[in-house]
Amino acid sequence: MTTPSNPLPETQAPSTTEPVAPTPREPVWNGWDVMTIVLVAIVGVFLFGTAIGVVLSIKGGLPAAKSPQAIRIILVSQFFAYILVLLAMWAIITRQYHRPFTEAVRWRWPERGWPAYLLGGVFLAVAVQLISTLLPIPKSLPIDRYFQDRTSAYIMTLFGISMAPLVEELFFRGFLFPLLARRLGLAAGVLLTAAGFAFIHASQLASAWAPLLILFVVGLVLTLVRVRSQSVASSFLMHVGYNATLFTILYIATDRFRHLERLVRQ
Repeated sequence: MTTPSNPLPETQAPSTTEPVAPTPREPVWNGWDVMTIVLVAIVGVFLFGTAIGVVLSIKGGLPAAKSPQAIRIILVSQFFAYILVLLAMWAIITRQYHRPFTEAVRWRWPERGWPAYLLGGVFLAVAVQLISTLLPIPKSLPIDRYFQDRTSAYIMTLFGISMAPLVEELFFRGFLFPLLARRLGLAAGVLLTAAGFAFIHASQLASAWAPLLILFVVGLVLTLVRVRSQSVASSFLMHVGYNATLFTILYIATDRFRHLERLVRQ
């Protein structure tokens, strides 16, 4: 009996391997999403400031432009605008891209050693204070307006150790940095994030190069902490420690904000 010269091919079992879903890019958002958040912040400050101004004008007139009352309007407006920014970031991540918010922005609370990040912020603030004595810091800066009276100083302190570091870290180290690192590389992402962090404070510092350089270095350190720890919560803790130390030094130097005239630089 001979074997056929063209045997029939063997029947192959059906493949049970399912197609592998493509790995989602990290981060999932894009540059337009970042610009949307920036626009929300700008519009939010304008709208809330206008609304508060209208209410005050109805009750008895607007305060003078540089008065303590006007400064409080700015702070309250910025507080509500930051809430809008938080909501915008949450909506973009959870509604548009259907990702868990804390996972997407890398909010990973340190399980152990989290006080070390707070302490790191304290050391950073002390170092900045020492370095600033060697630099040509202007005698008067626009941010000094936020400390015209005790009430404004307390509001600024509360804002500076709570909402400000939370939103700034989520935006710069949570939203902006990973996008820049993905597109331009790690080194460029770190440098540009630090530059952006310093830039948003330029109006408060009269665009003077010395205080802006200090804030650039601070932003650099915070971003490197975010990279090393892979956690925005870590840079947030350090940011809180940094701001809290600066406000504590100010609180002590002005005798519990009762002698704010001491803020005038010699």
